[in-house]
Amino acid sequence: MMKRMMHVSFGPDGKPAFDKMKAFMGQENRSSLFDVIGWALFFIWFGFAWLMGFSLGVGLLGIGILALGMQGIRYLDHVKVKASWLVAGLAFVVGGFWELWSVAIPLAPVALIGLGIGMLVCDFTRQE
Repeated sequence: MMKRMMHVSFGPDGKPAFDKMKAFMGQENRSSLFDVIGWALFFIWFGFAWLMGFSLGVGLLGIGILALGMQGIRYLDHVKVKASWLVAGLAFVVGGFWELWSVAIPLAPVALIGLGIGMLVCDFTRQE
């Protein structure tokens, strides 16, 4: 983070740009705030779903919607979106629907196949 702040906080003449520093620090504070809010909502949802006796599918779906929603809010507030949470949110949503629809094929092998195909596609597109 320090390296990124140093890159962002200096002007083209090499002198400190205090406006840029202030904006960067404000963005980092909002990022931390969004992280705390996201985790708090996760625990609230998890406890509520457990208390109400919701099925695993509904619980996973709720967690996925929370994760994707928090990344959407980060995007709208011009705070860096975390790609890992986008992937995790999508995985939770898919897992939730998979469980709700009682798909006969287990999810883990399908996810592993998809992961392998994704790795191949990313590797081939990077080489070109």
